[in-house]
Amino acid sequence: MVSDGGDPSRLRQLNERAVLAAVRSAGELRVAQIVEQSGLGRTAVEEVLASLVDRRWLVEESPAIRGRGRPARSYRFRADAGYVVGLDIGAYSVRGVLTDLDGRMLTSTRRTVNPGLPRAERLATADQVIDECASDAGVPVARVWAVGAGTTGIVDTTGTVVQANAIPDWAGTNLTTHFTTRLTVADNDSQLAALAEQRHGKTSTDMVFLHAGRRTGLALVLDGKLRRGAYGAAADMSALRGVAWEAALEHLHAVAPTDVPITDKAEHAFAAARAGDRAARTAVRKYAQAMAVAAATAIAIVDPRLLVLGGAFSQAADVLLEPLEAELTKLSPRVPEVRASELGALCVALGAATLALDTLDERLLTPARGPLPHLAARSI
Repeated sequence: MVSDGGDPSRLRQLNERAVLAAVRSAGELRVAQIVEQSGLGRTAVEEVLASLVDRRWLVEESPAIRGRGRPARSYRFRADAGYVVGLDIGAYSVRGVLTDLDGRMLTSTRRTVNPGLPRAERLATADQVIDECASDAGVPVARVWAVGAGTTGIVDTTGTVVQANAIPDWAGTNLTTHFTTRLTVADNDSQLAALAEQRHGKTSTDMVFLHAGRRTGLALVLDGKLRRGAYGAAADMSALRGVAWEAALEHLHAVAPTDVPITDKAEHAFAAARAGDRAARTAVRKYAQAMAVAAATAIAIVDPRLLVLGGAFSQAADVLLEPLEAELTKLSPRVPEVRASELGALCVALGAATLALDTLDERLLTPARGPLPHLAARSI
């Protein structure tokens, strides 16, 4: 049994967290399994389970009756006790996803913005996206416990955007202090897209993540962990002269008709290449050349087993992967497996939700936070 110097209240909190952590990680456990995994005695486990069920953290499942004897009881974590919203705050859109506490996405929404939108209005749009996510999912917005925010640029550990080239007045924005009514965490969009790929894509190997869309970036997952770097700028190659990401997009834009909105030009170019248009195929190849320069640099440094093409442009993998691999072969003596993410444009928002859930779990399972509260039926 967990011991804490004989302080009964402290011991109770430690036991609660031990039981909650065991059930939380497994999804559903029988009493005997909770005893084994928590390291507590059965009597202590029974007492804690009764308390956690009464306070609505856990649900006792109806046991299946098989043969003689008392059926084994099992308990699961109440994933619908609260919710988190993951935000992707970009130059051209603000996207949001709402998940339960198990990370299951219930809804997503998107609002169009433009790079010149003032900071206050961009943040107000993010607030609207949170409200819309809750409304679409049919849950009170008060039950959104945490917000994760991913955004373009370098984001420090306080949640402040310290550099942003795509949005004129975005540098200096502190995202964690804006959403003051709930727990908020923030990070760079490419970093969070890689986190989403690791968790939702179930990628367990070392990975270079190439985040391709209207904004481009790289991120690294090594030894099973997202590597942010000392200042949150790991794999940021935007300042290198040999990396021409912005110019590369112009190759795609140039083959789209002038009346196509800028936000749709790249997708139009990919569609034309898919249909066999020679100029579009040439544009895609030139775009892939620019992407390969940065990706090959990262590959040479970390020697990963996998390169993942993610972001909105991953949906054009059928025309983009082949030229990307061809260009990587020219630049790198050893090319890892190259595959496309299945998360598409939701990758950043899903990664932001994942970061929020991780932070929330850390708070919930830390005894120093005090006793777990009673969860009301419709709110926290």
